[in-house]
Amino acid sequence: MCTIAFLVEVIVGAPLVVAANRDELYARPTRPPERLGPGLVGGVDELSGGTWLAVHASGRFAAVTNQRALATPPPGLRSRGLAVMELAATEDQEAYVAALDPRQYASMNLVWGDARGVSIGYARHETGELAIERLAPGIHVLANDRLGSPGFPRVARLGDALVAAAPHGWPAMRPALHAALADHTRVPLVDVPPSHLPVELARELTATCIHSERYGTRSATLLALAPGRVIDYLTADGPPCTATFIDRRAILEAA
Repeated sequence: MCTIAFLVEVIVGAPLVVAANRDELYARPTRPPERLGPGLVGGVDELSGGTWLAVHASGRFAAVTNQRALATPPPGLRSRGLAVMELAATEDQEAYVAALDPRQYASMNLVWGDARGVSIGYARHETGELAIERLAPGIHVLANDRLGSPGFPRVARLGDALVAAAPHGWPAMRPALHAALADHTRVPLVDVPPSHLPVELARELTATCIHSERYGTRSATLLALAPGRVIDYLTADGPPCTATFIDRRAILEAA
């Protein structure tokens, strides 16, 4: 995932709502949500066998965003998507994260929890650092760095859209969340954050729903959780500006 929003104890009818876009190279083969293990469902990265967001029937989840970096990660590292799958599968998520060695993975922002609470682990390959942040009640948007990091205009824009949608409650706010994830608004060229990328590409990355020549938003997820259960699990197998959100609870119940 490259943009994930968390609405913690904000929405009437859904103690935790997760709204996320996955951005990836178009050439990287993936599959839509399927059974990953007992009670566990998520999309599949066919190259690594891992996932970007996994949901368990008990109401817990795990997800990841890549940490932005100039250098290509060294070869031989373990897939971040496998960590997501294992973290969602385990009952003791805190213990799993505590035992994780960041040096085995490319740097990442690993997210986990359920309706009782959500945590983010900032795992950094170069230093071996693993800093954990527990989310307070409210609206939080995570991109490719720590919460609150500069250089991500889409974070502020998506956050504002969620604040505007929150009074609708659940499930009435689902159309507003869909629209927010499908937003193509980009900053003017003069306001593009500093980047090693060509300025036109860097500008495209300021949109929530990204479309460039080789890279863009490949799928989206809307997840609503209550203690011990999944209220809603919908995914769009394509950019949310064109793809329809499909109810995936039947797959989850069958898993």
